[in-house]
Amino acid sequence: MVLSMRITQASGYEEPRDSISHDWIGLLQSWGMAPFLLPNGLADPAAYLDALAPALLILTGGDNPGLDTSRDRTEKSMLEYAEAKNTPVLGVCRGLQAINLHFGGGLGQVAGHVAVRHAVKLTGAFSDLYGADTTVNSFHESAVPADGLASNLVAAGVDADGNIEALHHTSLPMAAIMWHPERPGSAAADRALVDQLMEEGAFWH
Repeated sequence: MVLSMRITQASGYEEPRDSISHDWIGLLQSWGMAPFLLPNGLADPAAYLDALAPALLILTGGDNPGLDTSRDRTEKSMLEYAEAKNTPVLGVCRGLQAINLHFGGGLGQVAGHVAVRHAVKLTGAFSDLYGADTTVNSFHESAVPADGLASNLVAAGVDADGNIEALHHTSLPMAAIMWHPERPGSAAADRALVDQLMEEGAFWH
């Protein structure tokens, strides 16, 4: 599987660097999965992805869409590649937001969702995995309000205020969650979600 990365600066001087939390690497290795990383700034991300032939693309969290055009372009390329190749996608936090923006949705601001745990109500195939109610970690200030959801995406989980916490595409094998599987306090069924995406694609059909 291939993961996107955030862009950070070197300490004390100007040098943009791609980075990813070791938590992601540890989690995927514990699941018996091999993580490959997609650099930002590639002239042709699709050719790079073709060479890797990924079973799953993960749009990771960290920072908000719009803060760095290089990362925005990389993740847009990932989604275009996934659409063309029918490759499964999992969006995490920022990744959920990026998917929603890609398909024409919008974002809003939310308070009280940084470094906390809160309840989520799930529906449809997601409730089969997680149960109708679960508690998740939360590390975001931007959210997808109910009226900001793109028309070809379906809400699969909401918080107490109705903000979208989980979603999937109507037909493509793309799903996303606002919580972080790689961080403490993640939902136990996250592994099952990844397995379903890789094995069945759009398993909610």
